[in-house]
Amino acid sequence: MEINSFIIAGALLLVSLASYAGYLGFRLYRQKVAREQADVELARELKVKESEARESVRIIARALVQNDLTETEAAMRIAWLCQQIKLSDAEAQQVSVFQQLAHATSHLPILDDWKALSKSDKRRLNRERESIESNYREFIQVSAVELTTFELR
Repeated sequence: MEINSFIIAGALLLVSLASYAGYLGFRLYRQKVAREQADVELARELKVKESEARESVRIIARALVQNDLTETEAAMRIAWLCQQIKLSDAEAQQVSVFQQLAHATSHLPILDDWKALSKSDKRRLNRERESIESNYREFIQVSAVELTTFELR
């Protein structure tokens, strides 16, 4: 009789452990499915974000070609946007001049810092900016025309 109670207790323990293992396995499966769905959603969101960034680059390049922006402003914006885009080698070559100009003018104050400057400092820094831009202007304009056709993916 004692052997039967040990067998029953062992069987109950085994069934309990098997049930708990099944429950944990099901939770792991649900986590895996949720993670895969999150990965798919993230990939979709990144694709949308990249597409929006590409469209923004095209708009900025078009504004630059139409002389609605300075080369420096366009360069800063395009350089920042291109950090969000997976660029092909040809695209990277087109934006490299914008990144170079953005780096060359990165020391210039912007927004509130610019507003806080005196008129003489603004004139001096504008001359400096224009001098730097003149070194890049030809390359920037050619690249801007090319970027107006930036492919949307």
